Amino acid sequence: MQKKESAFPIIYGVISAIISFIAVIFICQRSFRLNLQLSIIIAGVFAIFFFCLSYFRGHASVEIKRIVYEYKLTDQQLAKITGMKASDFPIYQNRLQLILPKRYWPRVLDALQKYEKQQQAKE
Repeated sequence: MQKKESAFPIIYGVISAIISFIAVIFICQRSFRLNLQLSIIIAGVFAIFFFCLSYFRGHASVEIKRIVYEYKLTDQQLAKITGMKASDFPIYQNRLQLILPKRYWPRVLDALQKYEKQQQAKE
């Protein structure tokens, strides 16, 4: 079964990069009085960083939700799989709400990917 790619992480990353680029240009020029060329270089570095950060956050969100929906996992099952509390995974109107701090998302994604591999091995 081929996984469908979502455009959300890319769009999220591009928007984040554009906003950070504009903000850093203004900060460099207005606050630090740097010339335009140096401001553009610094803003470009920040834009690349924020694109990568936002892309991976968006990708993690999409993947976590995909696995939860594909296997119809409940908050109790998610808590057991990840070793966290069920209250960390509220499900409202059949939609998982990722209220966990983003720093925990890689751990949750890793646990769910291991769960998915185990389920695929059983089939």
